[in-house]
Amino acid sequence: MSIKLILFSLLFLFFGNDTYFTKKSQSHSPKIIMAVFAHADDEANIAPLLSNYARKGYLVYLVVATNGNKGIKEHAGIPAGDSLAKTRKAELICTAQTLKIQPPIFLEFNDGTLANSTSSADLSFLLLNLFEKIKPDAVITWGPEGGYGHTDHRMVHNIVSEIFQSGKSSWPQQLFYTGIPTEHKTAQSTFSTPTIKWLFENWKTVKKEWLTVRIKCDEKDWIVSQQALRCNQSQFTTAEMEEAQLLLKKFSKDTIYLRTFLPSQKISTTLF
Repeated sequence: MSIKLILFSLLFLFFGNDTYFTKKSQSHSPKIIMAVFAHADDEANIAPLLSNYARKGYLVYLVVATNGNKGIKEHAGIPAGDSLAKTRKAELICTAQTLKIQPPIFLEFNDGTLANSTSSADLSFLLLNLFEKIKPDAVITWGPEGGYGHTDHRMVHNIVSEIFQSGKSSWPQQLFYTGIPTEHKTAQSTFSTPTIKWLFENWKTVKKEWLTVRIKCDEKDWIVSQQALRCNQSQFTTAEMEEAQLLLKKFSKDTIYLRTFLPSQKISTTLF
């Protein structure tokens, strides 16, 4: 067992119950939603949904597997390593506060390492323990395409799905994957910043008929999500932040699309 895994195991055993976690102690407790992603800023693709459910009184958690230590951007001028990881952690805390969700949970793996056998085993162990501790009614994570195909994104999808289908835990009770409808992606980009233009051209879409959970979010949630995106100043310039929000709206048409673990033909406008 790795040193990192031992340390996290001790954290869960001795400190988890009253520092990070809100236990479900009564049958009428608010339902718990957990978003599990690879990197700080991955949540941007469903941020309006997280804001929407938090505003309605649900407990919303955000779990991020990596520490962001290799996500260098020229405009930020922060070298790879601990200083960048510290900055990105602060940015995710800012994001969670802006969305008014629970404090984020950091699993602290190095960027780009989730596909190696030690990291994937450790991540599986940690997530299984998190599910048992927090007892989320629903988990939302990347689909198999991983947005634009990032290996860390795909590994988070694989491991969350593996835990869910194994039956080792009763939690989460529902699993959802993010997705952008293929039918919403036009043939030509209108974006001017290279980063957002690249995302538009490389995002892997999903046929709309599979995205049967369609949650229309209020304009106030889109405004909050834009404010939350501004926390990520190490990753996006001001122009990129503005275009990123336009990209999401172009892709989603004001609705966050998800698909269920098991294919369904029934259209739903809510998680529960």
